[in-house]
Amino acid sequence: MSNYIHFKGILTELNETSSHFALTCQKQEDNSTFILNLTKETLLFHSTSYEPLLVSELKRGHFIHAYVHELQPATMIFPPQFSPTLVLINEEDLFYGNKVGTYNAETSLVEADLQINISPNSKILNAVGESIAAEMLDGHDIAVFFKMSTRSIPPQTTPQKIILLGD
Repeated sequence: MSNYIHFKGILTELNETSSHFALTCQKQEDNSTFILNLTKETLLFHSTSYEPLLVSELKRGHFIHAYVHELQPATMIFPPQFSPTLVLINEEDLFYGNKVGTYNAETSLVEADLQINISPNSKILNAVGESIAAEMLDGHDIAVFFKMSTRSIPPQTTPQKIILLGD
């Protein structure tokens, strides 16, 4: 089971404070509101190009998927506020080919539901964007970005990009 809680919604407001950017988002399924507090450490990527984004590129109406570590402290306030590790953004509701979870090198599985076949063309990066060896991923939380996967159980894919989260 993933160590990350997944939130998704539509960006309705963006505010800058002295320490962070606050993204107010609305969940599509129940219209409830949540706030994502982005810091310098928050990883921000486009969901289909897998390229890093700047907060200045965000606009109202963008679709957002955020991943918050389950042990991340959260303030007890309404609307709920979270400090995500990873935020994926898109102008449309297109979020195929993304998986966040713990990687097991022995089985090549991310959690129990995605088998990855790392190729020489797969970019493997740490959280600050530096290239790292695939051996460093074992037992750690990663974000996997891929274009296609098989329909097998578990699905298999060759990722375009893998990012080591934390550590």
